[in-house]
Amino acid sequence: MTERYQHLNPIYQEVLKQERLRNLMRIAKCMESSTVGVFETTIDDQIIGVSISFCELLGYSDSQIRELNYEQICYPDDLSAYYVLKERLLSGEIDRCYLNVRYIREDGQIVQVIQSTDLDISGAQEPYFVNRFEDITDWERTERNKQDFENRTRYLFENNPHPMWIYNLETLEFLAVNQAAINHYGYSEAEFLSMTVLDIRPIEDVPKLLEAIAKVSTGFSVPEIWTHRKKDGSQILVEVSAHTLEYQNHRCELILINDVTQKIQAQEDLKRAEAKYRSIFENAVEGIFQTSVDGKFLIANPMLAKIYGYESPEDLVANLTNIEEQLYVDPQSRLELIELLTEQEDVKQFESQVYRKDGSIIWTSENVHAVRDVIGNIIYFEGTVEDITASKIAKAEIEHLAFHDSLTDLPNRVLFRDRLCAALVNASVQLQTHIERNQITDIKTIPPLLAVMFLDLDRFKLVNDTMGHAAGDRLLIEVAKRLSDCMFESTFLARMGGDEFMIFVAELQSIESIQQFAQLILQSFENPFLVEETPLHIGTSIGISLYPNDGMDEETLMKNADTAMFRAKERGRNHYQLYNHAIGAKVKEYVAIENGIRQALERSEFQVFYQPQINLVTGEIDCMEALARWLHPELGWVPPTQFIPAAEEHGLIVRLGEWVLCTACQQNYLWQSQGLPAIRMAVNFSAQQFQVTDLCTRVMQILSEIGLEPQYLEIEITESLVMQDQSTTIAVLKKLKSLGISISIDDFGTGYSSLSYLRLLPVSKVKIDASFIRETPQNRDDAAITSAIIAMAHNLNLRVIAEGVERKEQLEFLRSHNCDAVQGYLFSRPIPADEATRILQSQSAAIY
Repeated sequence: MTERYQHLNPIYQEVLKQERLRNLMRIAKCMESSTVGVFETTIDDQIIGVSISFCELLGYSDSQIRELNYEQICYPDDLSAYYVLKERLLSGEIDRCYLNVRYIREDGQIVQVIQSTDLDISGAQEPYFVNRFEDITDWERTERNKQDFENRTRYLFENNPHPMWIYNLETLEFLAVNQAAINHYGYSEAEFLSMTVLDIRPIEDVPKLLEAIAKVSTGFSVPEIWTHRKKDGSQILVEVSAHTLEYQNHRCELILINDVTQKIQAQEDLKRAEAKYRSIFENAVEGIFQTSVDGKFLIANPMLAKIYGYESPEDLVANLTNIEEQLYVDPQSRLELIELLTEQEDVKQFESQVYRKDGSIIWTSENVHAVRDVIGNIIYFEGTVEDITASKIAKAEIEHLAFHDSLTDLPNRVLFRDRLCAALVNASVQLQTHIERNQITDIKTIPPLLAVMFLDLDRFKLVNDTMGHAAGDRLLIEVAKRLSDCMFESTFLARMGGDEFMIFVAELQSIESIQQFAQLILQSFENPFLVEETPLHIGTSIGISLYPNDGMDEETLMKNADTAMFRAKERGRNHYQLYNHAIGAKVKEYVAIENGIRQALERSEFQVFYQPQINLVTGEIDCMEALARWLHPELGWVPPTQFIPAAEEHGLIVRLGEWVLCTACQQNYLWQSQGLPAIRMAVNFSAQQFQVTDLCTRVMQILSEIGLEPQYLEIEITESLVMQDQSTTIAVLKKLKSLGISISIDDFGTGYSSLSYLRLLPVSKVKIDASFIRETPQNRDDAAITSAIIAMAHNLNLRVIAEGVERKEQLEFLRSHNCDAVQGYLFSRPIPADEATRILQSQSAAIY
């Protein structure tokens, strides 16, 4: 064994030097009297601290050597290697570097040392270098050390935990390898010795390797990172330290390998993670923060500064130093938030009002997490902030819109019904008390406790037709003001739509009192209304129903008041009429309509007309709405506003609705079979249809029998339909949607218009009611409502279609506010199937 390794003596000496250096440097400061010493240098290489052995080695006094820098004591040819390693230390690429360098003594003599250098950043002062060295000038001069060198270096080479080898710089053949190399790379010793260093390199690295080998000089080379390939084909990143030497009469290099694959991968992962976090932090659309427990900002991102109105995160942190007092409008909000965080780790969507830097107030929503130490004490808070001011305002506007008329700002139908229901609850209590106290058996003998009044303006259509809709709107505003002046405690006024108003009077004293109130209203209309400097004389017809005689619920009372109003108009207008005097004629009318509808269904007098819906992005028809039309053999075309309510009231709407569904789906299937573009067919469903227990099954049965795919059917429902039985209706709608059928909300804005229920419905589209489109964009209120509905729907990922589009300026307004589709007379009236077919054929021809 000794003979086998005796030619490695020169190599062993270099290996021994490195290994001894690693061990001796650990105790350098404790061995001032030995050849091992230490000195410290600044980042700029100024010598600032020295050991006694360092002074003795170079022949300088302590004060003299502290005036020198590293360049003045290091041999010039060795400086370049030092500077390269120094930069790697500063960048954090390596933790310690080793050099075989020469120092210049004060007398000019050269001494050879092994130097290790560390960067010390542990103290409070500036970072500095700690340089440990050992004088190796006389190592090879003593004969007695030679055998020791040989034994120790052979041991170090064979047992070094790092892979080591020697290769021929001319042939690139491996000449010797240690056990660590065999274990790490997977090759046997025999395999290594039959290979060249090119065999463990990726082929793309070979030109660079050959170029580096050609530039190899004498001595130690600066460690470099290379890619090596193991026997199993896997690649690793290694730090290669090399030293030239003569071996077996060849110029060779001794290689020491340090596998840094995991270290570099970890560094890259850390860099990517830090870059990703920094990018997220800097570019987040939400504010991100950390705050101390005592109410100071520790860090903030640019978006948080923007939300709070500060120029930069630094500006925010420096000037917003008391969150409780400076930020929150209500300081209790901060205390409430902290109290919640002491009870739980996270608080989600904590809403509060806060001050911006300029003093303006905004609404914010915070998601906050409490960071605790190992024993559970809160160290700081961190979280995100979102400015929800716009959504708060939009929600308030939508909620106001849901319960108030946009033109007059009076309560609307929804709010009226709600308040009437509450008043009827109180009235029913009074009724029960009255019955029990007076032992009454006939309810008709009880005096009225509440009255409902239905008002319809006389000749209002004439104003619209002669002076325009703007004048008509102005008149409605003036009427609302005058009616409001007539109100007193226990009355409630609302606009129901168009020129219709309703009032209920709670705690009614007598029939005479409600008659007197009606007369007061009529008298208030005697003075003309000034509209556009024109005095207008206009009256109103009033119908009155009384509780409990004319109805026990709000629906009946409102309907009977409406019926009485029609009787008042028949009497010559500008009158009031109690319900019981008008019921006869109305009943006859409903009976006639009922009989006619029954006959119409049996005689196939109904037709389905179709009105196209235009996609504003493509300009093409993407849906047809199916609309029922009745051609009476004697009366001609009967308006849907007359036969639909009657059909609903008398239980015929389910049959009529199913007939429309079948007819429309058959027509859509026919269009598709003719090769026309596949579009959806929108069919209106009534509340009574949703009471059918097997509605979903029946709809799918109809589609299956016709052969129409579910995705080509769209069901339109009204807001009021959902409100009648929310849980049942929503369950049915969800099932229909799960089957592939689209759901849309018709006449949006005239009913509840509530965000709280709309987000629960499985709808994909809302249809803005024509009443809002009619005066858009001239009417600012209608335009504002329309744009708000579009924005709200898009925020809920819903498509929006506007109906009643008749003019180009309406179309341009809707297009500019990103409305998805339109429907109205500007494009087509409801038309029979043959005309609709021609429209689709012409569109198809244009496409192809």
